[in-house]
Amino acid sequence: MSPKVKTKVAADSRQTYRKNVKLLVAFRCDDPSAPIQDGFARAVSLSDTGALLELPDLYKVGNEFQLEFLLNDNLIAPVKGTVTRIDKRKDFYEVAVEFSKVPAKVKHLIREQTDG
Repeated sequence: MSPKVKTKVAADSRQTYRKNVKLLVAFRCDDPSAPIQDGFARAVSLSDTGALLELPDLYKVGNEFQLEFLLNDNLIAPVKGTVTRIDKRKDFYEVAVEFSKVPAKVKHLIREQTDG
């Protein structure tokens, strides 16, 4: 991993490893003050407990997202999550999202995607 995009591991409370990925993610944020309520992002890392997304717009820590990850074989993994950290990069924001109550079937799909 390049030092330029290294995440803040010491301040990161995550307990599981996230695998580096490049996945399309559809998102919805119900916060009326959010810059965009519906859109697409890129997931750059993923586990069954959370993800790191690249977004062009600034959201707030605590914003709740409904996410749909486009996985291999055109499978969709829908999850809900909360923004836990935001880091500004040159052209985008890295947004860490912690998932809440991931259904077993979705957890299985994510694990298949990240174990391969």
